[in-house]
Amino acid sequence: MKNATGKWSNRLAGYRIYTNAFALMISAAGSGLLGLLYWGIGAHLASQKSIGRAAGEIAAVTLLSTFAQLSFGSVFQRFLPRAAQKSRDLVVTGYATSVIAAVVIGIGYLALGFTHRFFPTTFEWSVVFIATVVFYTMFALQDSVLISLRVSRWVALENILFGVAKLALLIPFAGYELGQGVVLSWTIPLVATVIAVNWYIFRKRLPEHIRTSPISETLPSLKHMLSLSIPQFAGTVLSLFSTSIVSLIVIGKLGAVANAHYYLVAQVAITPGLFIWSISRLLIVEVSHEPQDQRHHVRQAIIAMSAVLVVGVGVGTVFARQILGIFGSAYANQGTTLLQLLLLSLPGTVVVATYAALAWIDGRVWALMVREGITLVVNLSIVLVLIRHHGINSVGYAALITSGVEFMLFLPATIKRIRAVGSAPSETS
Repeated sequence: MKNATGKWSNRLAGYRIYTNAFALMISAAGSGLLGLLYWGIGAHLASQKSIGRAAGEIAAVTLLSTFAQLSFGSVFQRFLPRAAQKSRDLVVTGYATSVIAAVVIGIGYLALGFTHRFFPTTFEWSVVFIATVVFYTMFALQDSVLISLRVSRWVALENILFGVAKLALLIPFAGYELGQGVVLSWTIPLVATVIAVNWYIFRKRLPEHIRTSPISETLPSLKHMLSLSIPQFAGTVLSLFSTSIVSLIVIGKLGAVANAHYYLVAQVAITPGLFIWSISRLLIVEVSHEPQDQRHHVRQAIIAMSAVLVVGVGVGTVFARQILGIFGSAYANQGTTLLQLLLLSLPGTVVVATYAALAWIDGRVWALMVREGITLVVNLSIVLVLIRHHGINSVGYAALITSGVEFMLFLPATIKRIRAVGSAPSETS
């Protein structure tokens, strides 16, 4: 029995990108469904004003934590697999730096007075807000640690249990003053999850990783880590900026109703793209663990991305109207063409995600910021030119043209890099 189990374990070890990608997909699907239930039930238990205030505060926490992470998640994925005896120090350094950033950013946000619309301006609620930013920053980073340590299944379990816990607390807490009960139903499980997961990481998973890890490569200094994370961070900011600006352009030129149609379609269309980027993250992890098998891992990642691409484009474009019909006939009538165009732009996402993973493996991360900047300029320019004549479909045409530009700019370099993959590990510059 033990031999049979070991044999299956060894077989699955050769397909880690597939199994871990499946775990992350379950995590995303489970979190998404529980999130819909959470807000749907909350809408019936709390007033619209309370839900609006809670949604605003949670959105602010999520945004600020994205900045506070300083892209250390990518640093973990690249260096933690081969950090060996320095693994614990690397995680602690990343956590500590991001927590300090979270506190500073949270205080700055409070000082600017942005939170007065979310909760009473008391010292107690201000402390709760800053603490929530800190814990959500760690919540996001711990997922990267788990992925880097090849235990993505725990990411799925963690996120689903978090979703169930906040749903359970929502029922008794929803009626509490002006949305703060909703926020507490979200924050309390967040704190519990961070404590539990990091107990597992530091008491169980990291010691095992250190014990079984191969000879470590030389880790960069904190200064060098920041020099790697800053361009990734800048790219993330540009991406968030692009998403926000497109929404502002739509609402400014076409109105709130058109923006609702655009926003919901964009949320549907982004799902396969998130899966593709998850596979890109797994590629970095696997190559960092086993640089001698780089060709094998790149091939698996491309196959996995291609599968998501085929399903996303094939099924999504054919059944776009039916998918949007779930939300109502207005969304189906106004958004079908846009959804089809956004899905047809996914090949560009595959190319860029593969390029980004290989760039991180090689230490060429500044190119990623340049890529994001080019995408931002091209995308927004096309939207502004076409929006008066094509409405929200202009966003889809912009995505499709941007995908073509990304193909021309990044496909040749990606193919050249893949062909150069040999049995020897890549050097980090």
